[in-house]
Amino acid sequence: MKKIYFCRIENEAIIMKNPLFTILVSLFLPATGTAQMHRYNPNFTLSEKNFCDTIPIEIVDGQLFLDVEMNGKTRRFLLDTGSSQGMIYQGTELEGCVELGNMISHDANNHADTVKVVALPPFRMGNLQISHYVATVLPRPAVRPKHDAIIGFDLFNRGLYAKIDTQKGVLILTDRKNTFKEEEKTGYSVKYKLKWFVPYLMVSPFINHMDEVLFDTGFRQFFTMNKGSFDTHLENDLSRLNKHLGTNIERQIEGRAKGQFSIGAFGAEKADEVAFLRLDRLKWNNFSFLDVRCITTQGASKIGSPLLNHGALIINPTKKRLTLLPYNGTDSITIGNEQMSVAFVPVNGRAVVGLIWEGSEAYQAGLRQGDIILRIDEKPIFTFQDFTTFRFIKDHRHHFLVRDKEGKEKDVWMKR
Repeated sequence: MKKIYFCRIENEAIIMKNPLFTILVSLFLPATGTAQMHRYNPNFTLSEKNFCDTIPIEIVDGQLFLDVEMNGKTRRFLLDTGSSQGMIYQGTELEGCVELGNMISHDANNHADTVKVVALPPFRMGNLQISHYVATVLPRPAVRPKHDAIIGFDLFNRGLYAKIDTQKGVLILTDRKNTFKEEEKTGYSVKYKLKWFVPYLMVSPFINHMDEVLFDTGFRQFFTMNKGSFDTHLENDLSRLNKHLGTNIERQIEGRAKGQFSIGAFGAEKADEVAFLRLDRLKWNNFSFLDVRCITTQGASKIGSPLLNHGALIINPTKKRLTLLPYNGTDSITIGNEQMSVAFVPVNGRAVVGLIWEGSEAYQAGLRQGDIILRIDEKPIFTFQDFTTFRFIKDHRHHFLVRDKEGKEKDVWMKR
């Protein structure tokens, strides 16, 4: 018996970011899949009813982690609202997984492959035990993940209400629908709708413009904008300017480049134009994030986990509402983040410059899109993993030997 499943698993698996270097590997599976051999039940069960539990969380390198107890061992899980359900990686040692079948999935770059679907063994979060939690099994990303598994947005779609408070380092999880009722009245709420079972909401990146974005705690950048959406905003804005309406989006463009920075589960995206933006403000309901640097992408527009640095967030699955409770108690905050400067991607197993901003120090030093990293400080870089595990020293000028698209080798000196 075969059954068609519609699921979307969206997770920015790896980012290493500093003023000069960014490594970005995105896993994005807007999947129309066929589960073969078995019809499986995606619903998990909870050990408690009428409960309210406080679970410790930790933000590490821009991602949200929590510890669970599984088979008598402590496991680290990534909480990822951009994933529709759980995920583990091939080779992950989680004893007791039960295979449920296979699914044909497509990643962000429309590459397809068959992946396994499993039920994880029962695990405990705080005082709550979760049983029969379903996860897909994906290829291990280019850089070893810092977690054993991913918990997706199905945790909340199951009817659980939550408050994520990174200042206190807690996730408050409950099935009582009125737990956060009074707090929601004091915050800035936006409605979301489920697309592929993950939350999409409307924000305003420019005056008189609204953009649909995915709220994705697995994503380490504050905000990115879909390139097609940006082009539409710009075209409409120019039309308004001709009629003496609106604002000038063009002046918020810091630069443009052509390149690639996203690696799907089954292959790299095609090179395309990227706009580097410096937004005057990004509005979440009536709350404003000021001076936001971001880039355009081929994937969905996203707001990522850095949002949680600026306020607690309440998830209300009944009302399909996200409520921001700003830590500063005002209606705005200045982000002032640095622009992404260089993205490195694996190409044929090697570390390659996938994208570079002309305003960056790396560009001024001579690095270009398509350059292959051959050596750093006399250490050969044979693989992408060699690059990701190289120990850069803060404020130290490193010597890069690279090979450009024409096959010529050149020396580039850059600070980390």
